[in-house]
Amino acid sequence: MNKKPNIICTGILNTKFTEIKFLAEQVKKYGGNPIVMDLSLGKEVGWADISLDEVLASTGTQKEDVFAAPRSTAIEMVGKAGEIKIQELYNEGKVDGIISWAGSVGTTTVTHVMRALPFGVPKIMLTDMASSDVSMWLGNKDIYIVNPTAEQGINVVTRKMVANAAAAVVAMAKTGDVSGESRPLAAITAYGTTTPTVKRCTEYMESRGWDTIIIHQVGTGATMEDLIRSGQITAIIDLTTGELTNNMYNSPYAVPKTWEGKRLTAASDMGIPQIVVPGGLDQSACGPLSSIPQKYLDDFKTGKRRPYKDTQLPYKHNEGVTIMVPTLEEIEELSLYMAGCLNSTKGPTVVMIPMCGWSAYDQSKELATNERGWAKGNGDGPVWEPDDQNDRWSRRATLMRKVLNEHLNKDSDNLDLIICDMHILDEEFADLCNRCMGDMLDKTWKKGMYTDIPKIIE
Repeated sequence: MNKKPNIICTGILNTKFTEIKFLAEQVKKYGGNPIVMDLSLGKEVGWADISLDEVLASTGTQKEDVFAAPRSTAIEMVGKAGEIKIQELYNEGKVDGIISWAGSVGTTTVTHVMRALPFGVPKIMLTDMASSDVSMWLGNKDIYIVNPTAEQGINVVTRKMVANAAAAVVAMAKTGDVSGESRPLAAITAYGTTTPTVKRCTEYMESRGWDTIIIHQVGTGATMEDLIRSGQITAIIDLTTGELTNNMYNSPYAVPKTWEGKRLTAASDMGIPQIVVPGGLDQSACGPLSSIPQKYLDDFKTGKRRPYKDTQLPYKHNEGVTIMVPTLEEIEELSLYMAGCLNSTKGPTVVMIPMCGWSAYDQSKELATNERGWAKGNGDGPVWEPDDQNDRWSRRATLMRKVLNEHLNKDSDNLDLIICDMHILDEEFADLCNRCMGDMLDKTWKKGMYTDIPKIIE
């Protein structure tokens, strides 16, 4: 970038005027063009480059209404207007980066605006709330959170840290486009418990000349959905939809509450090739055992949810992650959700159900090996529940098969359901995913074209 990058310096100016002015001075010192935008909640200042009136005009909001509103309402009013204004400025080529310095209220207001910018636009939030849970401010966007140690005050402690942040946002904005060689990008969703198949699918896509982005299902599915809608991801093997169970249990690894999208919808809306698999829906990654609500713990004691061996407790993945086990009623709910999201798909879409299990934790002792993520000799995986009629198959898979057969749109030529007598970690299952995606990319895919393959039931 040859020109000076435009850096939006913003915040609640009527209370943080000294801090934002210093921030703007430092941005200018390090080679940026500072543009001060007012997001005040209590009083408009007269010296901002973009006034509060201009910001609020984006939504037709009156500043007097903001000043009279309860603080939480005012945050929402200014934040929403700021989102629209920053998008307008970005589309006009006037935003190369954004930076702010605030306490909790200012951080909440400003990050509304930051999250409205595309991925890759530098975003730095200096906040003394950095040592707390910052997920509500990050959402699913690439915001750098920096701890200035204080909410306000230019002094020997804060001066250097704020200057560093200003220098950083200018330097980041100057990097320009670093995308390099242009290759199409495919997303593959993952858990540690689906890794072998993720790896095999990744190798296949890369052998076809595609870049791959592996989306760990810990809330970043929201980022993936946004990248699909922006046109950056143009094919997806949604192998691990386990984030849906995280959402169900209000897990810390669910999609961010500030995200306004809906998981499992972008690929259908954009019409890109997609394969959808219930990988990880046999489980939910929740917090430490002490964080699990008592009503769920009671379910493990009664057997409503499968306990780990004879502990009457859920399986502990590690000190910070406890594995919740969904009930059959919840699997039915998730199956209906999937059908509702996929029935109107605009592009080639295949739902594949591996009947023998959906993750390393969802496998029988006969299948278990170290390579498959559950050591032989440890018995069944910690969430494995065999079907009453066929003990090689999962109860959950049998139920999902029934629900999707009843509720998936059979009239759509874009949508197919494949039932496989396989486990998600079988190499032949990964190869089936790869073959199907290859046919979609080659535009030779047709509904019902794999019924002659061994172990495909329907």
